[in-house]
Amino acid sequence: MPSFLHVHPLFFLFLAIAMVPLSFLFFARKKKGEQAYTYFLWIMLACFVYSFTYLLELMLLPLNWKIAMIKLQYLGAVAFAPLVLFFTMAYTANERWIAGPRKLVFLIIPLISLLLVATNEWHGSFYASFSVSREGLFPVLVTEKAWFYWVHQGYTLLLIFASLWLLVKRIFEVPASDTKQVFTVILGLCSPLLVYIWHLTGNEAFQLDPIPLGFVGTGLFFFLGLKNFKLFRIAPIAYRTLFDNLQEGVMVLDSQGALVTLNLSAAKILGIKKVHQSAALQEINTHWPEISGMLDNSDYYQVREFTRFKDGHSLWYLLSKSKVSAQDQHKVGSLLVLRDITQEKNFRIEIEQARNIAEDANKAKSEFLANMSHEIRTPLNGVIGFTELLTHTDLNEQQRRYADTALRSASSLLDLINDILDLAKIESGKAELNLDLVDLHELAETIVDVLSFQAHQKGLELLLDMHADVPQKIETDELKLKQVLINLLNNALKFTEQGEVVLTIETINEQPSAGSEHLRFSIRDSGIGIAPEKQDQIFDAFSQADSSTTKKFGGTGLGLTISNKLLSLMDSRIRLESEPGQGSTFFFELSVGAPTSAAKENPVSKEYLSRFSQVIILDGNASSGALLKRYWEDFGLPARHLQTINEAFSAMEHGSDPVLVFVNNRLLGNNSPHAIQQMMRLAQKANRKAYFVPLLGSNDRENAVDDFAKIGCLGSMDKPVTPGKIRGFLAKTYSPLMRSPAINPKDPRQDGSCGKGFTLLVAEDNPINRMLVKVFLEQMSPGAQVLEAENGKDAFAMFIASKPDLVITDIHMPEMNGYDLLQAIREYPGSKEVPVIGFTANAYPQQPTGTNSYDFDDYLTKPVAQKTFQQVVGRWMKLLSKQEEK
Repeated sequence: MPSFLHVHPLFFLFLAIAMVPLSFLFFARKKKGEQAYTYFLWIMLACFVYSFTYLLELMLLPLNWKIAMIKLQYLGAVAFAPLVLFFTMAYTANERWIAGPRKLVFLIIPLISLLLVATNEWHGSFYASFSVSREGLFPVLVTEKAWFYWVHQGYTLLLIFASLWLLVKRIFEVPASDTKQVFTVILGLCSPLLVYIWHLTGNEAFQLDPIPLGFVGTGLFFFLGLKNFKLFRIAPIAYRTLFDNLQEGVMVLDSQGALVTLNLSAAKILGIKKVHQSAALQEINTHWPEISGMLDNSDYYQVREFTRFKDGHSLWYLLSKSKVSAQDQHKVGSLLVLRDITQEKNFRIEIEQARNIAEDANKAKSEFLANMSHEIRTPLNGVIGFTELLTHTDLNEQQRRYADTALRSASSLLDLINDILDLAKIESGKAELNLDLVDLHELAETIVDVLSFQAHQKGLELLLDMHADVPQKIETDELKLKQVLINLLNNALKFTEQGEVVLTIETINEQPSAGSEHLRFSIRDSGIGIAPEKQDQIFDAFSQADSSTTKKFGGTGLGLTISNKLLSLMDSRIRLESEPGQGSTFFFELSVGAPTSAAKENPVSKEYLSRFSQVIILDGNASSGALLKRYWEDFGLPARHLQTINEAFSAMEHGSDPVLVFVNNRLLGNNSPHAIQQMMRLAQKANRKAYFVPLLGSNDRENAVDDFAKIGCLGSMDKPVTPGKIRGFLAKTYSPLMRSPAINPKDPRQDGSCGKGFTLLVAEDNPINRMLVKVFLEQMSPGAQVLEAENGKDAFAMFIASKPDLVITDIHMPEMNGYDLLQAIREYPGSKEVPVIGFTANAYPQQPTGTNSYDFDDYLTKPVAQKTFQQVVGRWMKLLSKQEEK
């Protein structure tokens, strides 16, 4: 026998005790899908770890080895109580208490205990000392407990008692037939609890730890509670819960007509405080003759209505009686159902009242739309305002493009919100067209630019196919046409997973006439398509081709309905061509005025363009490549479309004429710079001038432009490519004289701004408005200090501490509103002369009446324009500056 081991015949008994929890792991492993079984398995694993490491502790003789075993023993010790609590919560249907991160809260102290035990040599917070006692039958490790040991033990007892309380509480929640299984689990919890308390007293026999013996009872009784008594037999509980929560009052009678039980609703209707048969019978016989009559009547089926008066009101009830039969159709009792039908009886009155207030409701709808438009427009004012401020800063080309796109998108959204009221007019037949001269090319390019990010995020190509004969300007309602096109394009992008979406605008004049054009707008996609039998349905409000698409793709099904209503004002309608799996084409035609106007000239002369032999387009997408080829041919340059990189390499090697090469970055992805460099080397080797231009999507990385510039590309172009972008590219690249340096509008600042010592206090609960005021003031006086408070109470404390020169306060705030803040400032010693400006959404602010009311020195009305802010605040800043000079 090794000298470091001590073996005693009783060790085999301890080994058997340690293996009992392990055996339950195998017996219960087939019970899957129930959370309580999962926690039971973890409990048994923790018990085995504790018991087996304790056995090793007894067997090993060296002190340091015994200490190592007690540290491993705590892997099971710290886990036992939390796992028992989790098991109990799952067992008693209280899983919500440990859902998500809540479970981690119960593990904080156990994890700390485990950490302190593992590092006890460094701090002694868990055990003050270790020694080996050989007085008994075994060499036992004796420990002197430190303070955190008792924290751990107290926490363990707390969790075990909490588990016991949940189980005792469960006894009163389940039917009597199910209480036996709960008692069994309680026995399993009491077994280690009693042994654990005995262990804490320090009176164990032979200084041996009795807890492993208690774990045997835990495993046995927990297993029986799970296995023999069908823990999750919830049907009776479910039926009782449903019975008690029915809104109708239900009374159960036996075959002799005697009342057996009733639910909570019946007790409430009868006017008794709790479910009690004797009290219910007394109330029925005294005050409810209608029910009493049915109790005495032997008929199986009866129905009657009656009314009662309560608190000066008439209440109507419907009382029905039905037979309850067993499986052999033998009558075992009856059900009385008492339902309050007062609401139904009053329904006719409500209908009549609804008719009388129909006009008021219609008016309220209009007011609601107006209010919602205002509430949405207010935060949009912040979006547009800050984006516009951003465009006034020093931005590079890509940043300015992003800012301009954001500003256009926000402005488009604001336009659509303003058009919501027009939609209400459409339904009432009062909408009107607002015809104006619209730049159709610019409108279409703006729309596809705004939606390009959504398309590129999905890996789709969004293309604008603008035919060359489409007039530059037309007479139409811009907002309505824009909303129709955006709705149709959004639908196409939403239902297309791969491929492309193409907006085509073309003329279809069969009999041309001066001053008018007949245009066709079509949106083609490569999406899921629509079955023929569903094609009429999609134009109904709140409908889609398949209800499953609502869950997969989202949306209300209103887009096509609204678009058709808008087009009906322009004597048009949407038509559809589609096949399932082949994509769809939505199109409509418009007859519009088209004033004769000079066509846009190319930004460079044809002689200059003729210096290039051709344009080479490297694009793996056949549609976008062919479209770009046609655009360049419209500009007078021959073009060639290549779809593979090998074709491009071959084109660079053969030929000597100068070429423009446009490369779709999506074809090669991150390898695009390397491929372009390779083509540059091939062209240089063939003594051929080649100018490369990458085509970038809106989701390409931000430094892509710089990467391509570093390798010598002529420039870059944003997708989707349009004739307008080609004109801009030519003007910027080949005609420097036509390219003006970017001029940032001068920041509008007041000449008479105060110096660095000026302090402004802003009290506003909306952080966006606080930030906007801060930016406006910093542009007026960069050295000024801005104090921000989100409520009046904080603002007054800042006022006392900082003594600001000027106060801007929102009138409606939490804690202390603007009027109360004004009064507090005015009554504070030495602050009567500090100007206070009211910040209000009311265009005509009124002071509250009262003996202590004060007047604001000035007002700012939301949404505040920058110019107005500078005028109002600048006036007071100048006044304060003059006072300082004096």
